[in-house]
Amino acid sequence: MPTSVEAPARTGPAATAALCGVVLIYTVLESMLAPALPLIQAGVDASAASIAWVFTGPGLAAAVCTPLISRLADVHDKKKVFFGVLAVVVAGVVLAGAATSVLVLAVGQTLQGAGLGFVPLALGILRDSQDQATARNGNGLVIGLSGFGVVAGLLLAGPLLTVLPYRWLYWIPLAVLLLIGAVAFRLLPAMAPADRGSVDWAGAGLLGTGLLALLIGVTMAPTWGWGSVAFLALEAGAVACLVLFVVVERRVDQPLVDFRVGGRAVLVTCGVAFTVGWSTVTTSLTMPTIVAAPPAVGYGLGSDAATAGLLLVPLGVVAMVAASLTGRLERIVGSRPLMVLSCLPIVAAVAAMFAGRHDAWVLALSSGLMGLGTGIGLTQAMNVVAESVPARRVTSVSGLVLVIRAVGGTLGAQVAGSLLGSDTVAGTPLPTWPAFSLVFLVGTVVAIAAAATAFTLPRHAASR
Repeated sequence: MPTSVEAPARTGPAATAALCGVVLIYTVLESMLAPALPLIQAGVDASAASIAWVFTGPGLAAAVCTPLISRLADVHDKKKVFFGVLAVVVAGVVLAGAATSVLVLAVGQTLQGAGLGFVPLALGILRDSQDQATARNGNGLVIGLSGFGVVAGLLLAGPLLTVLPYRWLYWIPLAVLLLIGAVAFRLLPAMAPADRGSVDWAGAGLLGTGLLALLIGVTMAPTWGWGSVAFLALEAGAVACLVLFVVVERRVDQPLVDFRVGGRAVLVTCGVAFTVGWSTVTTSLTMPTIVAAPPAVGYGLGSDAATAGLLLVPLGVVAMVAASLTGRLERIVGSRPLMVLSCLPIVAAVAAMFAGRHDAWVLALSSGLMGLGTGIGLTQAMNVVAESVPARRVTSVSGLVLVIRAVGGTLGAQVAGSLLGSDTVAGTPLPTWPAFSLVFLVGTVVAIAAAATAFTLPRHAASR
């Protein structure tokens, strides 16, 4: 059996559009559920604690499954793996949409977490079936649409919930997902495996256990306390598993994540991806709170959720456009300068938030700058991965980068939540403006650290 394809099957614009459509609809589906949380909670008679775990489930599942899905795509036909993931997601949507108990809902939501694997799979398919320039543009489109889908889902949820029961937030995307999936199945060619190797199940177990312990600990820290024995023990276990994972991966012949390829370039891309995840989630967390707060507390617009959604639209739209233009920008300024420059709009976006306590236009500007930085940053990270590692490892390393982004988002959300909850306006649950300022300061430090790390991108990786 050959290890690669000498003349790879080519995909046309229609197939690329179908891949992007699956990514977009999946992202819209997942982001539409947050505004419907109270309705879903009532529909399955769930407690506040249990409904929170239902929506933590997909994130945890994604962190565990994405590296495994990515490696399966390296050693099997990517088309088969893609539609295998689609089948799991469809099963999850059906279960969640029909659920009458919180347990069934939790299982359905957790199955949907496998859908994060759509992005590295789509990038791997484009890498194997397109020339380098076209694949870069396709990377930008896939990543840009995944960002735009988050904002689109938040905007669509409100109008749909005014005329339809919350279960239609599952059924409508499910119908569209099945339709686009059928089109993609017809258009995508079969693809021979990029690698003859096998799946490192021991490594998958260690990585999954380590990430699960890490994210559960961070998620529960505000409840347990950051200095509690339970939190510290769980995080110590997570570190032990992840260190052991690295040791195992360096010794096995067919590692899940090959630390011998890519080198510093992969570390740099992971740093930028972490910053993208941290910054996007903290913006989505802080901006709606600022918008809804009454001006009497010293900040805020005293507006509604619809206004908050509109102010987040620039993030998604600019991210989509910026991601699609990243390939062209790289040809103009070079790979390493573009990686560094991608962090600067994130710094500017956070700086703008300092001045946005009463001004909607400042918040909109911050949202757009955040979209510019995150759109370019994540797309360029994926382009550097594609240029720095062997073709047989592109999908698995891309999956690792996306997992790091998810970890950054989870850590950012929990750190921001803890900081905001630690200092509230007297007599209200609202954070003080100094608490917001501290969140923005931490975000600035994270973005500057990523920019400094990007300066270390090896020249050979930046010029390939």
